[in-house]
Amino acid sequence: MEKEKNQVAPEVVLQYREYEANMDDVLARVKAHYVAKGHKEESIEDLQVYVKPEDFTAYYVINDGIVGKVNLF
Repeated sequence: MEKEKNQVAPEVVLQYREYEANMDDVLARVKAHYVAKGHKEESIEDLQVYVKPEDFTAYYVINDGIVGKVNLF
């Protein structure tokens, strides 16, 4: 019987100039934005987030067709 390895959930923080953005918070904003557009969070099957700090924006694509953006900072 194998022992389970502890799963470590990394905290990823983007630092750009004097700003910081926790990527978990950005992901939560993406999902909230998607839901605010009238979709159900459970319908997310595929999600890509593109972080562009020089624009202060995170762009996203959900389920290969729904696109949007949220403020990064």
